[in-house]
Amino acid sequence: MAFSNNHKTKIIAAIAADNMDYVKKSKSYLPQSQREGMKYGQSYTVYIPDPGKVVDGLVADPDTINEVEYTVTCENKNTSVELDVWNKLNDIESFTKEVAKPKAQKLARQVQKDVIDKTAFESAQTIVGEANFNTLTNAAAALEEAACAGDFVTFTSPTVHGRIAATGLANYIPDEIQKEIYGKNYLGEYAGCSQIDLSNMPEVKIAGNETLSITLTSADGGFAPVSTGTVANIQKNAPFTADGLFLVDVNGIETDIPYVVSVDKDGHFPELRITEQGKAFGNPNAWVAEGTSALTFTLAAESGTYSVGVAREADALAWDTYKFTDLPGSENSTETVDGVSIKMSQYGNGEKMTSLARLDMPFACGIPDARRNVTIMFKK
Repeated sequence: MAFSNNHKTKIIAAIAADNMDYVKKSKSYLPQSQREGMKYGQSYTVYIPDPGKVVDGLVADPDTINEVEYTVTCENKNTSVELDVWNKLNDIESFTKEVAKPKAQKLARQVQKDVIDKTAFESAQTIVGEANFNTLTNAAAALEEAACAGDFVTFTSPTVHGRIAATGLANYIPDEIQKEIYGKNYLGEYAGCSQIDLSNMPEVKIAGNETLSITLTSADGGFAPVSTGTVANIQKNAPFTADGLFLVDVNGIETDIPYVVSVDKDGHFPELRITEQGKAFGNPNAWVAEGTSALTFTLAAESGTYSVGVAREADALAWDTYKFTDLPGSENSTETVDGVSIKMSQYGNGEKMTSLARLDMPFACGIPDARRNVTIMFKK
C-alpha cells in the first residue's frame, strides 16, 4: 500500500535529526509566531540581557539597560530526487533504503558541518592542550568560570576521543538519559559534560607568525564594541590573548580569566565589549584596568596542527527552523522532528520537461553569547 508524502517527509526528517547531534538540546530564540513568512537570507535579532551593575551602600546608582544585539540569518540547503523514483517506492523499507537514508544523511551532515564551522569559534575562551582528560577538564572548568549553568556538552572528533579514551575509558560515567538523546555517539559523562563523538570537526593550523591588531575607540567607562581587527598570515581561525584583558562572566562579574579572541582569516571575531574595571560599561564581556588605552595581542597557541572541539552550555546554540513560501503549482509537505524541519516540494519544470521532488532544510543558527561556548584545540 502506498503511503503519503507527509509520511515520507517525516521519515526523512527523523533520519536527518538522528544525524545532527550538534544541534540537539540547542535553543530556539525565535517565537513560532515570528517564524511565519521568514525568507531565505532574511535576518532576525537575538538580545542578550544586561545584568547591570551592583554598588555598595544605601544609595542607588541606576544605569541604562543595554541589551546586546546578535544577528541570526536564515539559511537553507536542499537536495532532490527525480519524481518517478520518489513515487514508485511505495513500501517503507524500499523508500527508506533508496531515498530517505542516503538523502537525509547527506543533507543533515552537510548542514551540521556548516553549523559547526560557523559556531565552533564563536567563543570567549579557548583551551589549548594535548588530547587527554586534563584538557577536557579545563574546558569544562572554563564554562564553570564563566558562570554558565544548565547542561554542558563537549563535542570532539572520534580520533581525539579515541586517543583520550585509550588512556582511561572508565573515567566516562554512563547516563541513560543522555544516551537516549545522542545515541551511539554518546560516550558518557566526564567533568560535568556529556562527551559526544562527532565527525567533521574542524582543524586549525598555526604557523606561529599570525598577527592581530585591534583599534579601540574610547567611550565613557570603556570602549565601543568591536568585532573586526587587522590580521596577517591567518589561514583559518587563530586564538589571541592580550595582557590585562579579562573575562566578564555571564552574570556581569569581573573574573581573572584571560579573554581569548578567536579570529578568522578576514579579521572577524565575536563582538568584544570592554569595560574599565568596576564600571560595567555597555553590558561588557571583558574588562581592563582603568586608564588602559591600547592592547597588544599575541598568539595563544604555538605552531602546529590542532583538532578542534567544542564545550558549551547545551542551549548556547541558537537553532531555529522556518517555512518559506511554496512554489506556485507545487505539492508540498513539511515535517519537523526534534527541531529539524524538512520541506518536500514536488513540481515540474516545463522548460526542461522534467519533474522532481525537492527536499529543503531551512535553518538559522549562531552563538548569541560567546561566553557560553568554549573552543578546544587539541594538539595533533
